[in-house]
Amino acid sequence: MRKILFAFVIVTLCLSGRLSAEELDIKGGFDASSAKGIPVGWVVSNRYFDKDGSVSVNDIPDTGKKSLQIISKTEAVHFYTIKIWPSTTGDKCIIKAMVKGSGQGSLSLYLYPDGIVMSKGFQATQEWTEYIAELTIPDRKVPVEGLRVVLVVSPGASIEFSDVTAEIVKNQ
Repeated sequence: MRKILFAFVIVTLCLSGRLSAEELDIKGGFDASSAKGIPVGWVVSNRYFDKDGSVSVNDIPDTGKKSLQIISKTEAVHFYTIKIWPSTTGDKCIIKAMVKGSGQGSLSLYLYPDGIVMSKGFQATQEWTEYIAELTIPDRKVPVEGLRVVLVVSPGASIEFSDVTAEIVKNQ
């Protein structure tokens, strides 16, 4: 009975306009790459990039899917969406990703106009594991106007990302 009541409340909120979610087209399947081998819709940070590391798109055996592998030797690597999505105080961005590898990483956001970073960290394992980051946009002196989704790999880590999705739940 409790599950039915919860579902009713969610549906009612969605229909009343008090809760709305926007799925972001972040191209998190990494199935199309540019001439430089970088997935379409994504860019590696010039500021947070390990020149001794590497970024590659790989086929995941027996699945028909692709992964983005980021290997970092001595510097953190930030890999983010080219597009900035409109967002404001109180909105929640939910990022989901399948992750495999070794070392630490995070599912993160760049908040604009001032470039603040919000993150939820994880420890990668040798098995594909789903990680979810629910990040609520804080009230700031400089109001947030938009966000980018960011995949972060810490120094010394080798992490593959697949099936990355993101949505913004608007605060209305």
